[in-house]
Formats: sequence, structure tokens, C-alpha cells
Amino acid sequence: MNADTIALRRVTELNGATRQALADLYANVRADLLHLPNYKVSTFTERLDRHAAEPGWESVIAYAGDDPVGYAYANTVEPGNRWWARLESPAPEEYTSGPAVAIKEIGIVKPWRGQGIARQMHDHLMQARPELYATLFVNSKAGDGKVQALYAGWGYVVIGEQQPLSPDAPRLTCMGRRAANPS
Repeated sequence: MNADTIALRRVTELNGATRQALADLYANVRADLLHLPNYKVSTFTERLDRHAAEPGWESVIAYAGDDPVGYAYANTVEPGNRWWARLESPAPEEYTSGPAVAIKEIGIVKPWRGQGIARQMHDHLMQARPELYATLFVNSKAGDGKVQALYAGWGYVVIGEQQPLSPDAPRLTCMGRRAANPS
């Protein structure tokens, strides 16, 4: 397995084949968590359908040959969007004064983790975005804190906290950064 052989494909419309590919990838990525209500595939596809109907939705799917090995997707959030409204305290104004890109999901199947593919997908997703700021939510306990540390390494900083409406959902940390690749 070599990250150099990965092909990234951008998708801007959620059709049946793309929806199924993302659902299958999600099930593979989250296989250890599917028994939890907030992580069921049906819960994911409900969120996916809602997110894909929002402005600026697009996805990047990573392929090793013909096999999908990762995905990321995002959409635009405007000032006043529920994305911001659920934070326990207001996010810094630079993030909420104009449109921002909200990264809703990033996932890599286990054999391909730790090779920089998530960063490749993230950066590919960000390349064509018009928004000035990017934001995402992370379960700070995911991977014993390694996922949040990974995002911090990409330039994201903590800008808020949220307890999702679903009682089964974990507490989330909101992180943000300038949308342009900071490297």
C-alpha cells in the first residue's frame, strides 16, 4: 500500500452511485462504531442527504486503483447557520461574518490510515473553495485525541464546543483555520 498511488476524484452532485459509494466507505471506516446509534449507516446517510442538499456541497473520494479507500465532504455555511448556532459560545467573528466551508466528514479505511491520504483529500477539497475560512467538528476523544491533534497539525485551532442534539452523540470540539492551505 502506497499513498503515492492514490487518485482523488471530486464529486459535486450526490447521485445514487456516489451515495452508495460514500455509505459503503463510511461503513468500512466506522466498522468498530456501527453498533452505536449515532454511528449507524442509516444515520450517516440521513446526514449525508441533508448535507448534500445544502449550498456548496462537494466530496473527494480517494481510490487505490478501482478501490475507494477514503472520503471527505464539505459544504458552505453562512452566518447564522445551525452549524454556528449550536456552539456553546459564539465562534470568533472572522469565521461567522461571511460564508465558511464546513468539513462534515473525513474518513480513511484502516489499512490506508497514517499515510497522509486524509490530508491529501482535505487539501484537494480546499483547493477550489471560495470561502475564506474552514471549520470542522471533531470528537476530542477520537483516537485518544490523535484526530484532534492531526487537525491542529493542519493549522486548525479550537474555536468552540458543542453538545449535539442527539443524546447518543459525543461532545464535539469546533476547530477552524483560514481556508487556503497554510503550508
